[in-house]
Amino acid sequence: MTKGAAPFTDPAPGEISGAGAPAGSGDRVNISDARAIRALAHAVRLKVIEELFDTQQPATATELAQRHGLTPSAMSYHLRALEKWGFVKRSANQGDGRERHWQAAAGRLDVTSVADSRAATLGVVDVELNDLRQRLSKYVKRDKQAPNPDTWRQEGHLAALSTGRFYLTEEQRADLGRRIGEILLEFSPTTNPENRGEDAQKLYYVFSFLPGDIDDA
Repeated sequence: MTKGAAPFTDPAPGEISGAGAPAGSGDRVNISDARAIRALAHAVRLKVIEELFDTQQPATATELAQRHGLTPSAMSYHLRALEKWGFVKRSANQGDGRERHWQAAAGRLDVTSVADSRAATLGVVDVELNDLRQRLSKYVKRDKQAPNPDTWRQEGHLAALSTGRFYLTEEQRADLGRRIGEILLEFSPTTNPENRGEDAQKLYYVFSFLPGDIDDA
């Protein structure tokens, strides 16, 4: 799972690996500790991480609490838990300095699934899928226009949900991953802040490529 720029990856050079990694010492934070991953299995924590890594702007517990429907004390509790495992860090005092500000620990967060963290990983996946389900439900209920079965063929259309299957060689799979990664980096607000223009609309994306032999397991 990646926040801030494309889901469960292998660490790359320059990443910060493991729980309690020093925040801000690289462009990425990579988390693989099962306890740290388990700490993510909470809808509000995932939304806060999404906001902080996406905007790369500091925020107080009060500001985050107002946006995510919690009390400031409850939000402070979640932020301290996220700080413990290296997801966020305390930023320099802003404004009048009466309340602490929090920010993303780096420009990008990678959560790596390893053998001893699979159960924790599944917990995070459940939360993410539930969030996706809720967003899709809200989108469908809001969209009053009758669906056009040929809409997906129109140039520039982005489907809310699309499923299918490919038959790819190892070389083609690698090429597909590379090309998708390039597109995500091109449009990422983290790597290209200018993508946050006044006319820009926030879009959520989810990618999941699974091997076909899972059905045989």
